[in-house]
Amino acid sequence: MASKKSFVRKLIFAYLFLCATGILVFIGFELYKRFGPSTIKLESVPFGLSVGSELLVGDSPEFQKTLEEYSFATRDEIRRASDLSEAGEPARALEIFDAISLTYPALEIARFGSMDALLDMDSLDASHKVRLETLMEDWQCRYPNGAMKAYLDSRRTFSEGSLTTALEFARIASDKAPAFLAYRLWYGKLLFLAEQHTRSAEEARAAISISRGTSLKAYALLANVFHALGQLDSCSSLLEYASSRFTNAPELLLLKGYLEEYRGNYDDAEVLYQKILAIKPNFKKASEAISTLGEKLPPGNGLGVSLTSSDRARVAREILEPLVSQYPDNLPLREALGRAYLKGKNFDLARMQFLEIQQKDAEYPDIQLRIQEASAVRQMEAPTGLAENLNRVADSLRVSMPATKHDFNTRLGHYLVRYGASPKEFFSHYAVSNFKQIKKHIWQETFTDGHHTHVYTVLFDSRDRYYGVHVLVIDSSTVAHEHGRAPEVFTRLLQQNSRISGIGSATGETECGDVVIDAAVWDAQDNFEILARVIGKPEEVRMVRFDKRYLPMSLKLCDYLEYLNAY
Repeated sequence: MASKKSFVRKLIFAYLFLCATGILVFIGFELYKRFGPSTIKLESVPFGLSVGSELLVGDSPEFQKTLEEYSFATRDEIRRASDLSEAGEPARALEIFDAISLTYPALEIARFGSMDALLDMDSLDASHKVRLETLMEDWQCRYPNGAMKAYLDSRRTFSEGSLTTALEFARIASDKAPAFLAYRLWYGKLLFLAEQHTRSAEEARAAISISRGTSLKAYALLANVFHALGQLDSCSSLLEYASSRFTNAPELLLLKGYLEEYRGNYDDAEVLYQKILAIKPNFKKASEAISTLGEKLPPGNGLGVSLTSSDRARVAREILEPLVSQYPDNLPLREALGRAYLKGKNFDLARMQFLEIQQKDAEYPDIQLRIQEASAVRQMEAPTGLAENLNRVADSLRVSMPATKHDFNTRLGHYLVRYGASPKEFFSHYAVSNFKQIKKHIWQETFTDGHHTHVYTVLFDSRDRYYGVHVLVIDSSTVAHEHGRAPEVFTRLLQQNSRISGIGSATGETECGDVVIDAAVWDAQDNFEILARVIGKPEEVRMVRFDKRYLPMSLKLCDYLEYLNAY
């Protein structure tokens, strides 16, 4: 009996011990989560770090957390200044950052942006030098040790001409704050200058992932690394993708010009260089490129750009697999990935993508044909090239607008449906409850996002086939503004989406009788688009997108007013 009681007591003690241990482990885990090293899980982004990657936050300033406390208009101005900085316009970015800092002295991201803009400027006058020194001392006081100090020491020693010392300080900053974009970009740039290209590429990929694919500087850095290494196939493919996101970026256009020269397409190269100078007249590299036209030799093995079928398939998969993971319901993405697998002779993987499309949309165009192609036992080439595939992918990303969530900044007036689609197909993608029928064959949706009121009008023809969309956006925050300032987000969209066409009346400010409009016009393979605002009505921005077959030929810019004002 005694031994039985002893055994029971041991069991009770063991149970209590396990419970206590479990509680202690739980408390320890919670304390670790709160006070231990924190990490961020990175989204899958083309040309970024591998899927599922995590980075320690480390010694990073919490700019974004602080920024969330400010108004939408302030956050939008910060975004605009950051875009200008990314685009190589530090002087213009500085003006905005400084203006915000005057209004909100405690907003750290603006003060840091001002300092970084000054550091990026090619030359500084006396007042700028004083301003820079003041800002750097201020940041040194705020962060006397750690990553920020190392970053500032790196910038200072680099300006003094010591690349080696600057590189070491930049490494320390990157190691101490692996998730801070500015540090990783700077370190990657110095590694590139030191011709440590492999490590520079790693930093560029990290920056792409940290920025969620929004950093032009990161893509430009990686493209330059590929170019310097003579990996021109990879460079060409990256440029195809990045250019779809950053339409008129001088650094990207310059590299595209180089590649055209290596192919022997000197006229095309010169057009690209001239386009750069039209956008940024003081861009010295473009002027130098024109003066040495036809004299450049490709780096590396000197073979120029010649993507093999397997290379194209590999690069396409690298771009598309993360995107399909991120947007699983985007069917054009899946189709492009399936075609990439097909091109690489991965028939089983291709068939899986096509079957997934069929399951989600049995009426998806040519899906049965795609399944048959993937089921073939013979070796074959996919019918579409990488460039065409990537263009369609970029368009599908730009156009997809979930029915329950609107993102006007990136999906301006576009829908994930093909021209000729029936209302049934259209409303299989978008909730019919969001729309009201204002006329026969014409549906309209209205929603509000902060100060922005959006009116989307979807157009079907007399045979009930989708052929276009009309967009009106009203920014109520500008109505009461003393200067009547136009919504900057739309100004930025105009700048980014404008094509330099060589036709004076196609893009820019144009008088149309009593009306003056600021507009951008461009063509895609199958559609026509115009984005415009009427001078004097800064709160209104309008856009139309049509199947080109529905528009008369040889119209002038003013002739499109009819379409802009239709709804």
